[in-house]
Amino acid sequence: MKSGIIKYLLLTFALTVIVLSWLIDTDWEVSHTIDIEAKPSTVWDLLVNLDGYPQWNRYSPTVTGILAEGEVLVVEAHLDDEVRYVKSLVLSVKPEQELCWDTYSWFKFLANGKRCRWLSLTANGGTQLIHHEVMQGPLAWLIERLYHERIKRGLAIANSSLAAAARKDTLRDTDKSYRLEVN
Repeated sequence: MKSGIIKYLLLTFALTVIVLSWLIDTDWEVSHTIDIEAKPSTVWDLLVNLDGYPQWNRYSPTVTGILAEGEVLVVEAHLDDEVRYVKSLVLSVKPEQELCWDTYSWFKFLANGKRCRWLSLTANGGTQLIHHEVMQGPLAWLIERLYHERIKRGLAIANSSLAAAARKDTLRDTDKSYRLEVN
């Protein structure tokens, strides 16, 4: 008898949380912006070369799949000491401008993350990169509570890693053109 009451109370509590989650706006977002001393084409080439991610991307060192609209990727996300594998649907691939993907799993209707990277040319010929994530759905509040700060740090890590790799590529290209001119 007691176990039946406990099950009933737990079920009632769970349903109450779910209903309240649907009624209350629990969407949230996080963003990190960085100016990179490299052309948008250099930054873009690094972003779309999924095989090269292990060389520079400390937040998501492995992304597998085909980077094309409508395709599914599997993204390895390092959330501090926890590693998650997230299936993502590619939404947008606009060369040197925009790369977006969205959660692609059974729980998407409960909590859905959309991640975009927007590139723009800066006045000095570099790239401004905005890395933005929006979490939506009735259980987005739970993801925020568990992962917000880790995702925020992850975006910053990904951006700074990308900036360092782009600068390294730019220096390598500058060195090659200098050698060509001198010879």
